[in-house]
Amino acid sequence: METIEIPKTEYQRLQEELTLLKNNELLKSVNKLVDFLYQDRYGLYMGEYTDDLTEHAVDSGWEDEPSEWDKI
Repeated sequence: METIEIPKTEYQRLQEELTLLKNNELLKSVNKLVDFLYQDRYGLYMGEYTDDLTEHAVDSGWEDEPSEWDKI
């Protein structure tokens, strides 16, 4: 087993950070806050809607690659 040495204050800070990251409710609240701030800043909110992004990715993929139809 390998060991490292860090100052006790840093170890305590890392433990506190880990505890915060394990708190799912806090993460959900922060994500919601980020959504609100984004909406206020840009006046746009996508939420979980990503269909148009998928369509754009497929369209651009078709344009980049030659197909058999190009040979006709």
